[in-house]
Amino acid sequence: MAEINELERAATTLGTVSGPYQPELLVCQKVGHSITSRGFWLSDPFNSALPVLLLQLILIFFTTRILLFFLKPLRLNLSMGYILAGIIMGPTVLGRNGAYFAKVFPPGSISLLMTLADVGFMIHVFTLGIQVNIDMLTKTGKSAAFIGSMCFLLPYALGFLTFSMLNSFGNLDASLKQSMPFIIIVNSLSTFPVITSLLADLRILNSEVGRMATHVSLVSDTWSWSMSMVVRTVNLAFETSKMESLWSVVSTMAFLVVIVFIIRPFLRWSSDSAKQEGEMDEVKFYGIMVILLCCGLLSEILGQHSGFGAFLIGLVVPDGPGTTLVPKLEAISSVLLVPAFMASAGLRMHAEGMGGRTSSVFLELIIIMGYVGKLGGTLLSAICCGLPLWDAIPLSLIMCCKGIIELAIYILCLDRKIIPDQVYNQLLLTMLIVTALARPIIAYMYDPSTRYLVQGRKNLQEWKEGAKMQFLVCLHDEDHVPTIMNLLEASHPTSHSPIAVYVLHLRELQGRSASMLAPHHHQLHKSTSKATSYDHIVNVFQYYEEHNCGSVVVQHFTAVSPYASIHDDICTLASDKRTNLVIVPFHKTWAIDGSMGTTKHAIRNVNKNVMNKAPCSVGILIDRGHMTSNQYMLTSESAPYRIVMLFLGGADDREALAYCMRMVEHPKVDLTIAWVKNDENLNEEESRLDQELMDIFRATVGERKVRYIEETAADGVGTTQVIRSFEDKVDLLIAGKHHDPLSPLILGLTEWNEYPELGVIGDMLATSDFQFSVLVIQREPLGSGPLDLFSGSQSYSRSLP
Repeated sequence: MAEINELERAATTLGTVSGPYQPELLVCQKVGHSITSRGFWLSDPFNSALPVLLLQLILIFFTTRILLFFLKPLRLNLSMGYILAGIIMGPTVLGRNGAYFAKVFPPGSISLLMTLADVGFMIHVFTLGIQVNIDMLTKTGKSAAFIGSMCFLLPYALGFLTFSMLNSFGNLDASLKQSMPFIIIVNSLSTFPVITSLLADLRILNSEVGRMATHVSLVSDTWSWSMSMVVRTVNLAFETSKMESLWSVVSTMAFLVVIVFIIRPFLRWSSDSAKQEGEMDEVKFYGIMVILLCCGLLSEILGQHSGFGAFLIGLVVPDGPGTTLVPKLEAISSVLLVPAFMASAGLRMHAEGMGGRTSSVFLELIIIMGYVGKLGGTLLSAICCGLPLWDAIPLSLIMCCKGIIELAIYILCLDRKIIPDQVYNQLLLTMLIVTALARPIIAYMYDPSTRYLVQGRKNLQEWKEGAKMQFLVCLHDEDHVPTIMNLLEASHPTSHSPIAVYVLHLRELQGRSASMLAPHHHQLHKSTSKATSYDHIVNVFQYYEEHNCGSVVVQHFTAVSPYASIHDDICTLASDKRTNLVIVPFHKTWAIDGSMGTTKHAIRNVNKNVMNKAPCSVGILIDRGHMTSNQYMLTSESAPYRIVMLFLGGADDREALAYCMRMVEHPKVDLTIAWVKNDENLNEEESRLDQELMDIFRATVGERKVRYIEETAADGVGTTQVIRSFEDKVDLLIAGKHHDPLSPLILGLTEWNEYPELGVIGDMLATSDFQFSVLVIQREPLGSGPLDLFSGSQSYSRSLP
């Protein structure tokens, strides 16, 4: 046993040799060094490679989570946490303990960890390339092109100007002067994948500032890659010969030609055949992975980073396979391999390279001036292009943030001795500090909802007879179309009182990094199955528009965004179109037999965000239309569409009653107003407003085709019994969301509320005990503004008979 341990300790020999910048550690490792452990009873498991690697990964995860817990107020993302974990675990902090560092990070294991990390980075960059839409570069506007150019050129120019001024003092090291062109270029970067990941993390990817930052970063990225190619070629010409630098450029261009004209057509052909056969099979998946590995290898052979070829391959992968590949690869790369890469960046930091020499101060000043140039260049150019100041400041801060791409370039320059340890340390620390400070400031300063909230909320009671009523209908699929069509038809569009319907098709952003909100004729390429479903919806609404020619106008939009922020697209469109009502489908569906069907929690979060921030009234539609006999009221043979408006009182119920005023004149609508009362009037003002609106409704509509039911209930049980009394005689029930929590009419119903976004009554009606569709209407979020001030005919401009 003692001899075995002695042999294992002798398997690795360390020594120090001179390097180009500082002394280097030379590791001599025995060829037959064990990979797996033979058990702790025979030898030390941590003298084998695999146990050490697993221990390192475990420590990275635990250290990161602990750091993020204590630094939660700074809103650090996981990437920053992994880097900090690497710094703490590495030679800078805990690594000062020689025994710990020799056991956890022996020299031979560090190479293995960094190799694994580079493989993870290559796969991650491949997925980032898949998510980039190359067509965006051709659609970049003049403002984004100008801001993106200034975002790169001004920090680049300011960095060189600062370097020239400081160089006159003669205190910069020769090695630092030689690497300065690369330092200034790297410090001027604002990469597209990093910026879009930051925007998605802050949930502002589909905001106005988010979309501008996406295009600006794409332009800045183009500048940085072009400039780095020029500097690298010139540097090779000085270091070696002009012929070798020429070969470097020619080989890189030939590599690009092979990807564009050979690999790209092959992948498109493979994608087209996969669409005809169905989903992409494993053979095609393996084929793409083999191409990825080959391009990574070829990049290394040509002197580029493996991530360079991986990113280019990702750019040319078609949409269909790309959407399928991203979730598969991110499941392993983002969770296991990318953390190792980020932590390895922190492990490379050495405290010895953080001296307080004059050159360090000058270097830090150059780096800081690069950030100042980026902040000032973006801010000034954005203001010149007409952006408001409070949008230009967050945009400037966003462009100052850096991430995994910049980190990979730092590591590449360090490993290839382009920059010394001192430069690497200062670049990494400055990046961490600036990004950590910028993120909470951006989140505090920029809220997309302020744009559509400051304009004031529109509601149904503001509608005047003869004016166009405008609806925004949100659809995830075609299942809810029949019930929504019935609801729109019941709104009784006429040439004298038309309606405008804006149909917003909601799609979760998958396989791409840039969001989209565009009219129907600007659609992105879609797979066959989605296009068929989309076309069905378009055809139905087109027929509806033609059937009501002159009284209905329909326009289609598509929003492709993360579900966490897609509500901004809904609210922005509602604000721009000045809609009176937004209709969103409930997140649960029901089977034909009444049992619970599918549940989509992401859609529920979308609905809650819309209810909280919409600039107009909102209706959540609980669709059970397929369970009723009357599914389509557009046909001449259809029976009357039975609608019941449940009126308990309050601003939302008054909003629902105002909507019902449009439905009275429709020849196929059978409307019932069920007013449930209680003798105890807890709020006399609200009761007075309720009575005034009901009096106006009766005076305006009279008894024509409207049935009035007035019931008295002592508590929530009585209210439920009233609903039960007509549950077999209704296709659609309309109710308000908010009710006075002290009202006896909902007493006993507030104890269990599974879906607060529906209110107490809506939550009860969403259970499987009821078989009819429900529309829950909210005028405005509770506490978001003044209470309903509806009073008599001053707010509802329909002439009395």
